[in-house]
Amino acid sequence: MKQLIPILIIIFFAVACTNTESRNGVSKDQAVKEVVTPKKFPQEKMESLKNLLRRKQVDSMLLSFYQGREAYIWFTPDLKPNSDANKLLTLLNKSNAYGIDSSKYNLSNLNQLIIKDSIEEAERLMTKNYIDFGKQISHGQIEDVTDYYQFERRRVDTNWIAILTKAVEQEDILETILSLQPKNDEYIRLQKGLESYLDRVQLSDTTIRIKSYREDSVKTYELARKALVIHGVLPHDSVPDSLLLEGVKRFQYEHGLEPDGVIGRGTAKTLSKSTNYFYNQARVALEKWRWIKPFEETHILVNIATYKMKCYVNNKIEHEKRVVVGTNTTRTPELDSKLDYMIAYPYWHVPRSIIEGELVAKAKKDSTYLSRNGYELFKGGSAVNSKTIDWAKGSNYKFRQKGGRSNALGVVKFIFPNRHSVYFHDTPSKRFFQKGRRAYSHGCVRVHEPLQLAEYLLEKDSANKYSIDSVSTFIKNRKRKVVTFNKKMPVHIRYCTVEADTNNQIRFYPDVYSREKDLIKVLF
Repeated sequence: MKQLIPILIIIFFAVACTNTESRNGVSKDQAVKEVVTPKKFPQEKMESLKNLLRRKQVDSMLLSFYQGREAYIWFTPDLKPNSDANKLLTLLNKSNAYGIDSSKYNLSNLNQLIIKDSIEEAERLMTKNYIDFGKQISHGQIEDVTDYYQFERRRVDTNWIAILTKAVEQEDILETILSLQPKNDEYIRLQKGLESYLDRVQLSDTTIRIKSYREDSVKTYELARKALVIHGVLPHDSVPDSLLLEGVKRFQYEHGLEPDGVIGRGTAKTLSKSTNYFYNQARVALEKWRWIKPFEETHILVNIATYKMKCYVNNKIEHEKRVVVGTNTTRTPELDSKLDYMIAYPYWHVPRSIIEGELVAKAKKDSTYLSRNGYELFKGGSAVNSKTIDWAKGSNYKFRQKGGRSNALGVVKFIFPNRHSVYFHDTPSKRFFQKGRRAYSHGCVRVHEPLQLAEYLLEKDSANKYSIDSVSTFIKNRKRKVVTFNKKMPVHIRYCTVEADTNNQIRFYPDVYSREKDLIKVLF
């Protein structure tokens, strides 16, 4: 009992003290907090950093930022890396998920500076890396893009002193810099898709040369097993045939090929490329989207390289179509315009290049070819009988093909003003839409199921007096009719060989116009 008395006395005084604190309205925890003062950052370290920045004249902007500060951004008063420093280092180490090579940031040297307590230089380098990364994910890695991009470039207000000050004050340093990226849905999905891709592949220049199954099907599929492991599609090369077939289909889907499981020439050629090859493609695509000014919330986007048309509403895909674009010799141009009107049961006014390159030769061989295919010829506004023409004397005639399902434009075309005289249209050649790669036109954009597109556009143009039923009636009655849109939906045509679908799965396409080879050399 005597041994318990001292313990009880201690408990009594502890409770009494607690009650006294409570009566005074101050808790014990609060009392402790009041007496603890934050440790002040060593001012000699601040002066040392400022002197360092004065010596490095290229960092004059950094000197302006640090001039009025009393503490480092990336280090605690104990001169240890803080949580923001660790987050930044993690971000820079995985900067390839943003298409940026982490070697740009000299991270090994930065780690050595921290280990050796060269805190001033480490602070300077981390802030410089932060700004460099911000510039690259917002503005792009190439300063002058006039050789690669014909449109006005996206600009971001990057007053770095203001950005850094705001980020530090609001304690969202990384969130602030990542918010400088494009808000474009195509960019966002692509960046996420690349991040997922890098989670499952090892980047290397390793390749396995594969030939079409027609040459040696057994060897082709055995080599494909190994290649699919390299491309992160299969976990190992001893999977059963059923999983191998599914792996081939998955790879084909990911690379813009028809997912039929057959290793033909296109699939064999694509399987034979390295993961670095595809990674560099994605880096170029992200770079390009950083150049592109934000599109309108509602617009039509045609990506030539992916053979797709996407209709965006509130910056989200609402309608999507397969398209056929120009060949490498008759390329579809990149452009900006606005949808003006569509024509039901249209004439086709044949371009001079097609007249001289194709139709005259066919007319010379068969005098009935033009009339049988609905072509009308005019000279000086007067119709001319094509069967009576002496082609040896020249072909200075205007060619027009009558409306109808055999017409090269099909039953409907969509007009948007542009100096290239290209437009969207139907086509009687439906088979090309079933192909994975669809560069077959003379430059205009052929649309799969164009009447569905017409219906969609008329629904969006709610005040229009015509409906899809009206358009169908014009076509049925073989009556040419111009239907003007009240709402001129913006049209953007671009060329970008990598995208991600709505599930953020990355998809690679060939550089059919060979536009990105030089850009890859400049970037990498």
